[in-house]
Amino acid sequence: MDKVRLGSVGLGRWGRLLADAALESGRYEVITGFARTPETRQEFAEAYDCRAAASLDELLSDGEVEAVFIASAHDVHREQIEAAAAAGKHVFVEKPFTLSVADGRAAVDAATAAGIVLQVGHQRRRLPGIRGMKALIDEGAIGDIQMLEANHSLPNGFTMPEQAWRWNADQSPLGSMTSLGIHQIETFHYLVGPIATVSAQTRVGRDFSIDEATGLLFEFESGAIGTLLTSFFTPWVVRVAIHGTDGAATSDRDGAELEYKARGEREGVDQPLDPVDPIVDQLVEFADAVRGDGTPEVGGEEGLEVITVLEAAVASAQSGSSVAVADHRR
Repeated sequence: MDKVRLGSVGLGRWGRLLADAALESGRYEVITGFARTPETRQEFAEAYDCRAAASLDELLSDGEVEAVFIASAHDVHREQIEAAAAAGKHVFVEKPFTLSVADGRAAVDAATAAGIVLQVGHQRRRLPGIRGMKALIDEGAIGDIQMLEANHSLPNGFTMPEQAWRWNADQSPLGSMTSLGIHQIETFHYLVGPIATVSAQTRVGRDFSIDEATGLLFEFESGAIGTLLTSFFTPWVVRVAIHGTDGAATSDRDGAELEYKARGEREGVDQPLDPVDPIVDQLVEFADAVRGDGTPEVGGEEGLEVITVLEAAVASAQSGSSVAVADHRR
């Protein structure tokens, strides 16, 4: 199969990680890259033996480019997706998808109207522990799911540079929920389905410009309930658990481990897992979709639903009340 000819937008740490994963997959050729600063563009061009575009328009006008990776700040994702769609380029965009539901809906509609592939970079459903958890659900080992819980926290707040967008409260509503917690909102959607209502509680920043910790309480459309905690100011923990009438499963160490406990048992049993690089895996799927073979698991609509829950959670934190997610859908 011919390699997908790629243009990269946003060439920081994550943009380079995506380019590395694309090359590792064997499915891409990096043609050009664009970032705001000439130095960054040139460094990327030298590292990946490609061209450096002086502007987004130049990259999108490049006739060799078939698809773009967007790893820029999420407050410009809508306009960049709309521009790529107008140029007929397929789009893989990093999360957070957009800053608002209105922007997300506009981006999805632009992609649909242009007939391009739009995929959002929520790769954590592909982690071995989460895939294993979904298999346990599908084979009936969990039974009727009663509860879900997740904690996605890192001590990044002690090392992030001052200019990082994550310090901007307007771009990071509910603190680390915008960049970390939303991964687990998407995981919850994958495991159980849509969220009906959300209630939010935050620990407002004292010495920091963003909320220090955020907790969400969900009711799912299935009737199950769930909790999600996140912070930039605690030791590393990435854990997801589900509890049902017939069994419970816990994925720990960022999806590297999975334990299953059957009803009536006090001790869980470690489950065998097949290793996978979730970032490479999602980019293989994107390349397949660009070539007309299937559709992304997390397309624009799925990415938009995550932002819808986030927007409802922000409204809950502001009002102090539970908020219906449906009230924020577009």
